[in-house]
Amino acid sequence: MAVLRKMKARQLDRPAIEELFQLQRRAAIDLMNKVGRTGDRVSGFLVDRTSLLSWVERVAKEESWQLSRRQATNEELSRSMSEIQAVRNAMAQQGRNPVSFPMVDEALSADIASLPSNITITPGLITVEVSSELTGDEAAIAACQLLYKLGIAINNDFNSFSARLRDDSLTVKSDGNCSNIPDFQKDFLHS
Repeated sequence: MAVLRKMKARQLDRPAIEELFQLQRRAAIDLMNKVGRTGDRVSGFLVDRTSLLSWVERVAKEESWQLSRRQATNEELSRSMSEIQAVRNAMAQQGRNPVSFPMVDEALSADIASLPSNITITPGLITVEVSSELTGDEAAIAACQLLYKLGIAINNDFNSFSARLRDDSLTVKSDGNCSNIPDFQKDFLHS
């Protein structure tokens, strides 16, 4: 950018773009087309130096933002993985094996409204119901999956979670069904 700012020429041709950006002929032409070239094959294609400088600054800014966003995401992922590893190490030192179970992608984007109907949030009480048809490890793994989904939903949608815990006038299951209120008021809530 500094070189572009110091240049005295008002316009640059393809060979100058090739030299400045260390590009091959076709790549220089593509860059000139992106910036907005002028001219024709006879007189030669040119690009305005100030337009080129603006384009380079915009691309640098966008790439800088994307790079910092990617870096922040990587740092958060590393922090989360470190926390998970620390929990696993502590469990291993105590001779306990972590429970593992598959999670589908929608669980990772869960919010309070998307929770299954067997998770109920009421003021002072969160209920997770596991099917009575499941037994032993199946029931335990199903409970773990539901609790994990609830934790993710709370993390993704804390305001809705907090609102449900505060409202002591009714109980709303995650499927929208209401209890603890007269039937005539249920229609009002669903409208």
